[in-house]
Amino acid sequence: MNLLKKKVLGGTGLALSMLLLSACGSENTPAASVDTSALQEKIAGLEKKLTEQGIKSDEQAQKIAALEKKLNEFGTAGVAGQGTGGKTPTAGGNNGSAGKGDGVLITFAQYEKLEVGMTVEEVINILGGEGEALSEAENMVVYNYKGTAGNGGNAVIAFQGGKLLTKAQSGLE
Repeated sequence: MNLLKKKVLGGTGLALSMLLLSACGSENTPAASVDTSALQEKIAGLEKKLTEQGIKSDEQAQKIAALEKKLNEFGTAGVAGQGTGGKTPTAGGNNGSAGKGDGVLITFAQYEKLEVGMTVEEVINILGGEGEALSEAENMVVYNYKGTAGNGGNAVIAFQGGKLLTKAQSGLE
């Protein structure tokens, strides 16, 4: 009798195990749809972040363009107001080179040390190089320095007559 009970219980246990295994192998489980939903939410969040970063980059480019325009207007107004009989004044001073740039990166701490009126040499000593020249006029050079954080931060620095005329930054750390 005990042997018969063992066989019946063993057979029932085997049947239950097979039923459970077949249920686990089903592809239409609710857990799979929950995981897909969570992944879709994460993807949507990442797409939103990418869009926001693109907008920030566009805003920074617009700010740089506006600063360059102001610098050009200031330089033109300064030349026009000199009254030199139509000749552009050539004040002495080293504005640095307007080459392709040396790839120097800048931190916010370095940027804070810069003061209007410093010479090109003083600025180079603080920053370690000239950055990338964006534009050059007869007596003016505008440089761009990328930030060290790699987040798109940068600084724009302009020299006129060998002296730091203006500086602006966005996103430096």
